Amino acid sequence: MTADSYLEMVLVLMGWLINNALWTIITTTGIFAIPLAFKIAGVWLKVREEGDDEGNKGALALPRIEHVIYVAFVVIMFCAMPIQDVDISTMKFDRTRSSQCGVNVPKPDESGYGPLIAELNGQTAKIPAWWYLVHSLSKGVTHAAIASIPCGNDFRMLRFEVQHTKLIDPIIRQEVQEFASQCYAKSYYKLKNVNSGLSAETVDSVGWIGSDFFLNTGGYYDYYTSTMPRAAWPYSDSRDSGYPNVGRGGYPTCKDWWSASGKGLQSRLLKNFDTRTINMMKAKSPNNWEESLLRWLVSPQNTQLSGGGDTYMMGNQQGQGTGIDTGIKQFLSGLGALSAQTTQLPAFDALRQALPMVHSIILMALVISIPLVMLFGAYDPKVVVTITFAMFALIFVPFWWELGGWLDDKLIQLLYASYKGYTNSFNNWIASTGSDGWIMNLVLGAMYVVLPMFWFGAVSWSGVQIGGALSSAVDNASKGSQQAGAKGPGVAGEVVKTVATKGASKGKG
Repeated sequence: MTADSYLEMVLVLMGWLINNALWTIITTTGIFAIPLAFKIAGVWLKVREEGDDEGNKGALALPRIEHVIYVAFVVIMFCAMPIQDVDISTMKFDRTRSSQCGVNVPKPDESGYGPLIAELNGQTAKIPAWWYLVHSLSKGVTHAAIASIPCGNDFRMLRFEVQHTKLIDPIIRQEVQEFASQCYAKSYYKLKNVNSGLSAETVDSVGWIGSDFFLNTGGYYDYYTSTMPRAAWPYSDSRDSGYPNVGRGGYPTCKDWWSASGKGLQSRLLKNFDTRTINMMKAKSPNNWEESLLRWLVSPQNTQLSGGGDTYMMGNQQGQGTGIDTGIKQFLSGLGALSAQTTQLPAFDALRQALPMVHSIILMALVISIPLVMLFGAYDPKVVVTITFAMFALIFVPFWWELGGWLDDKLIQLLYASYKGYTNSFNNWIASTGSDGWIMNLVLGAMYVVLPMFWFGAVSWSGVQIGGALSSAVDNASKGSQQAGAKGPGVAGEVVKTVATKGASKGKG
């Protein structure tokens, strides 16, 4: 047996362990025979309701009761009695898709599920032959279907990881505020005063404190310096002649303050991201991956979420206009940011994180409920077919999620990427709070929720139809034998009557 995630591996095994316990309770207490007793009684009552012209009641009831017992015996034998042994070591984590798309997945003991897997180590579950076959075939079909989908870039997963990285260190967060006020605000003010107009590319570039325009254009970050001493830079008479040497370091230029290798603000900010997120961004945006990550990390929304209080954009705005005007703007922008954060991102970006977990839990619930559902269904083949289709439909759901993820990646790539690579608009999307992609978020919700719902509807309809046809076939087969059994006494009577008639005619002769 295979699983698509470590959580599914653990929960499915736990489900079969509970399944075995329930079946043991059902068999040891004798409850398993109650539905058979009711069905046999129902057959007998139905035979008694039929008229005298139907023939001998015992001959009518016997083949019907036999069919009830035979069908129930077959169902119990293949669909209820645990046969195949499965433990945590025999369950395999499927790495086909991760190998196909070049994704490195940690080993079970190296993942966060290591303690949970170790807890189930040594416990063995038994699976009925039919459900083992259904599970294996369903997984095989699902994996083959998923393999036909091209590997996507998983942009939303990347944005989810980026936007859940916070500036936890209050010292660095304070330094970001100081850099914004001492470097970015002055450079931005100068840019607006020396230019009569700005191109769209320039406006997009200067929209954050690590702007390439300010770093690479003379008269901005290479001109302005820190107004406070920085311990990482020693005092330099040629550079810091206008500042006092207080013994706590020098006053680096804004360019050096941001870009210095190892000690610059950019290098220290990148340490907030884990290696996996950095590697993902390098693969998606190799030319400007630093900007793609840091635009969000030092954005007003994230600095406010990380530590609260005023952000550098608010501080810059407070130096302009009237107090009432500034307060109203801050209030309205705060409401807008709060609305975006609380309604859009959790509802859609986190959707992809939650659904696979919910899928594993539902699969475990289905496995646990099999003995009770079959007991309540009186071991009817229609119940077996219904559960079979439900299990296949549930296992096949990840295919629709993979398809939806690929379509979502392509839509994002069409809207935010150019033929030369990923543009600044892609970086803006990474750092956005979701308001610029409301329509795409709705499409994402449709692909991840509506497509599986449509799939379940189609499979449930076909499962009901096939289950009904199977039950009808069993009933028709039993009716044939029942009719034959009912005709038996009549045939015997005709034979006796014929023999008696012939004997009487011979006696007369």
